[in-house]
Amino acid sequence: MIDNLLKVILNLFGVLYLVIERYIEYPEDNYILGMTIDEDLQNMSRKQLCKYMDAVLPDEGFFELQSTTKIRLGCQLLRNSVKEEKK
Repeated sequence: MIDNLLKVILNLFGVLYLVIERYIEYPEDNYILGMTIDEDLQNMSRKQLCKYMDAVLPDEGFFELQSTTKIRLGCQLLRNSVKEEKK
């Protein structure tokens, strides 16, 4: 029961975040944590970035994932990429 309530609260905050985030610009997104970001990715909205993820991942639904789940997926993708580079 408490778990469901917490998920509802998180979802409400998530919706609020998405509404506010539309008005924020990210001028420094060309270079993030030592990695150059392609210009087309810099110019995409959050929704467009999520649709891009849906297009390249095995399943759709990236936009609906919770933030921590998205980070976990990103870590797995990075781990997989590093393993491939070492081969």
